[in-house]
Amino acid sequence: ASVNGIGHIRGIAVGNATVTGVVQAVDAETGKLVVVSQDQVDVEVVQLKAIRIRAPITRMKSGTQMPVYVMGITSSQTPFSFGNAVPGLTFHWSVTKRDILDIETRHSEASLLLPAENNFAMNVHGRTKGRTGLKVVVKAVNPASGHLEGNVKEFSDEIQIQVYEKLYLLNPEVQAEEILMSPNSVLKLQTNRDGVGSLTYRVLDCPEKAASIQVDEKGLLSSGSLTGTSSLEVTSQEYFGVNQTIIVAVKVVPVSYLRFSTSPVLYTANKETLTALPLGTTLTFTVHFHDSTGDVFHAHNSLLTFATNRDDLVLVGKGQSNNTFVVRTVNVGLTLLGVWDSEQTGVADFVALPVQHAIHPEESETLVVGDVICFSTLLVNQEGATGTWSSSGSILQVDPRTGAAVARDSGSVTIYYEIPGQLKTYREVLIAGAARTMVMTHTGTAKSAGGESVSRVLVTTREKGTNLIGQCSPAQIEAIAELSPQSSIGCQLQFSSESIDFSAHDVFATQTGFDTSTGFYSCAFNMQQLSDQQLKALSMTRTGVIVKAAVQGSHFSGEQLGAQVPFNPGFYADQNDILLSNQHPATDVTVYGDAEVLGRLEVTTSSPVIVIQEKEVSYGFPSFVKYTVSISDPRLVTQGAIAARISISSPQTDQAIGIPVTVMHVTDRSTAMQAGAPLAGSWESAGLFQQFIDSYQVMFFTLFALLAGTAIIIIACHAFFSPREQVYHPAFVQRTPSHPGYGSPALSPFNSTVPSDLRSSPKLRLFTPDYPPDSR
Repeated sequence: ASVNGIGHIRGIAVGNATVTGVVQAVDAETGKLVVVSQDQVDVEVVQLKAIRIRAPITRMKSGTQMPVYVMGITSSQTPFSFGNAVPGLTFHWSVTKRDILDIETRHSEASLLLPAENNFAMNVHGRTKGRTGLKVVVKAVNPASGHLEGNVKEFSDEIQIQVYEKLYLLNPEVQAEEILMSPNSVLKLQTNRDGVGSLTYRVLDCPEKAASIQVDEKGLLSSGSLTGTSSLEVTSQEYFGVNQTIIVAVKVVPVSYLRFSTSPVLYTANKETLTALPLGTTLTFTVHFHDSTGDVFHAHNSLLTFATNRDDLVLVGKGQSNNTFVVRTVNVGLTLLGVWDSEQTGVADFVALPVQHAIHPEESETLVVGDVICFSTLLVNQEGATGTWSSSGSILQVDPRTGAAVARDSGSVTIYYEIPGQLKTYREVLIAGAARTMVMTHTGTAKSAGGESVSRVLVTTREKGTNLIGQCSPAQIEAIAELSPQSSIGCQLQFSSESIDFSAHDVFATQTGFDTSTGFYSCAFNMQQLSDQQLKALSMTRTGVIVKAAVQGSHFSGEQLGAQVPFNPGFYADQNDILLSNQHPATDVTVYGDAEVLGRLEVTTSSPVIVIQEKEVSYGFPSFVKYTVSISDPRLVTQGAIAARISISSPQTDQAIGIPVTVMHVTDRSTAMQAGAPLAGSWESAGLFQQFIDSYQVMFFTLFALLAGTAIIIIACHAFFSPREQVYHPAFVQRTPSHPGYGSPALSPFNSTVPSDLRSSPKLRLFTPDYPPDSR
């Protein structure tokens, strides 16, 4: 045998062993371990050599019941010896005549149906008179495990049980009842006239033998050590002068056997049966005592003792009365309970207490952040209504009406299901953090730039399987929508090409959801209206959208496995409008986009004057198609302007763009000005540079006018602002006398040389002539 730290003994091989239990403590003075208490028990490990059915009686009245259970070949081989064998034994009961006896599993009165491995004890009901055989076959789940001697597959045993009718009067047809008491027991009598009439109790004398019972004036009936039957007279004197008397037989016999009954009744939906006691429930076991015919005692003096094969799964205690026990289930597993009379060890009964979770599914025991769980249970109240759900922490958000729940954060939490006033069961749940988020593609490419088409990918926070745990009812599906589990998931978008200088979230609008039909989260995104710069950049760049997911509201640091979703931003034309004339009758329009889309473009014009021809196609990078837009015949262009429109559309993406086309007749500059007057807005929108390109005559004339005007301005500026030489008349030239030592050149009317001092001065001066003295 082997024993673990909590005292559980496991039989390994046939033989005897001694198990010692020691309680030690540290001595405060010496610091050494000292033995505080010690005990030991001898353990015998055996193989079952045979089995037998333990039936307390083999003749029973109809309408009565008794317990039966399997034992080994010796009285010490009780169900404690093999009832919890691992890998286990199965017990199969049958009767040779079904109408005489009914066999039910223990706890059947509480709507439980135990499986075959727990059916070492059963209840037998006598239905009709007759004789029948009761048989049990014990099978080994694994014969090589050695539970049965010789490693045989099965043992069997069979007994005969006689069921006889209960005695009653046919004429007159009256009910003859009796009080059944065990020796040395006490019973307080009560009638419907207590407190109303004057009651007297009297034991009728039996001259042949001493009375086996006594009664006092208060109705306290007691039995002695003798067995037998006595008569008890009860008289009620009414206040209105009438006396009522009844005589009842009191039978004193020893207890033959005891039997368990379980309460309360565990009601289930759709009348389905439970196979184990629900975890967390509190049950009451009542012990009934029977005589040798199967009748139930009204009073007894038995002192009950109980024991379990282990104490870590259920808590057993005495109830309010001597014949009741209160059992609370605290852990999942199998416990064996034995109850016997401390003075008569042969009066005993054994019952299996299997404990299982009543809250399902089993997969909910280990969850991941982001899981959506549909908790369920079979338990309902007597009217068939369900109870309420709750959680011990906010990390598991639960709908109280349906049991739908969302795992919001990591940690340990307990889910409760309670039927007020009847029971409360629970299940412990461990929520682990998401180690990774995985994105899986689900639909095709996002379509046109109109924003109508939506791309959708699936997201899960589990490494395997979906995030939906359990089977969901329609009510739970509605509750999941109200819980909004998608608020725990965030979608992240980015372009696969690094050349895009703006965020993918500027282009796409994202929305998360949860799909109960697939069990996955979803990330839906659709393109918004693109600006010209965005459309141009995306059309001329080969890029996709990388979608990743993260857990919101949690410290998520796991791996993000994204998926790349191809998308088509649409196509882009390099011109917004076109201006044609008889002098410039053709121009080119280049359309950029996806090669597949470009190969199926539809280009039309609203006027027969405009002709469109495909000029060049390139499916490289970037992909483009170049079209030539021209006037079909320049002679068709008259003095007036023609307005047309080119439509470029894609049936694949449902995108369509329109380019306005203006056709003008141009002769010379003045004519062009006149012709352009009605289209001033269109001309201005085209710009001065576009006019120059479209009419080279106007360009040359304007250039010549600019050059001529510039030359005139330069000549005029030179003429008016450059310095000029002063012309002097000889009559006004100053004659200065010669100074000694200096020579002065003589001036004559024919000498045009001007003194240097005059030439250097820009100022005009007036001189007074110096007349000779003789002229005065």
